[in-house]
Amino acid sequence: MGSETDGIPVTAEATEQSTASDDASASAPRNRAATVSGVFALGAVGAMGNFATGLALINPPVFIALAILCALIAIPAGHVGRFRGKRLGGAGRGVALASILTGWLVLLLCLLGVLALVGLVAGFAALTDNG
Repeated sequence: MGSETDGIPVTAEATEQSTASDDASASAPRNRAATVSGVFALGAVGAMGNFATGLALINPPVFIALAILCALIAIPAGHVGRFRGKRLGGAGRGVALASILTGWLVLLLCLLGVLALVGLVAGFAALTDNG
């Protein structure tokens, strides 16, 4: 019949099914470009999220530059991940799309933040003009 595992009899069919599922998960296609884009998109969100905690207010240009750098890596890696996902039967396409959208959103927020800072400095310069 079969062997026993922890007092539960195991049939040959159950053993074949477990090895078949292990082989299927081991041979499933992986989309590394989609994973890389997801990691960098999360890094960009994390760099922007430091402004909410106040940590980034110590040196804002460093965190803005880090967010922009991560977003600029996430966008092209996401496009590569979408292309590879199409060839791999859809593996990682959703992560890649989310990374592309997140990267563009972070770039937009960084641009708005820089423009707000420039406007603030220009406004204070106009108020304190002694000319």
